[in-house]
Amino acid sequence: MVRDENDEILAIYAEPQPGTEPIPIDDPELLAFASGADSEQAMRSYLANSDDDLLRIVEELITVLIDQNVVLLTDFPAGAQRKLLRPQSIREKLQTV
Repeated sequence: MVRDENDEILAIYAEPQPGTEPIPIDDPELLAFASGADSEQAMRSYLANSDDDLLRIVEELITVLIDQNVVLLTDFPAGAQRKLLRPQSIREKLQTV
């Protein structure tokens, strides 16, 4: 990738080129440049997807802590318990299908 003096993307290449820098394929600036979309919209979309990924990590972390008896499910309020158990139940059902 090549940037201009304002740090905006000027060009992208499929293969590494001398004098260019690598950029992750899911970088919001790259997505905006490639799609011609508004960069703010692309960054918001990236953050929304990132938030979903982070939520899944937190769910997995809580499951590990419960499985290792670091915390108990009953340590959480009833509403939080339901919110933790529902996705787990759905995933288990999908694995048996």
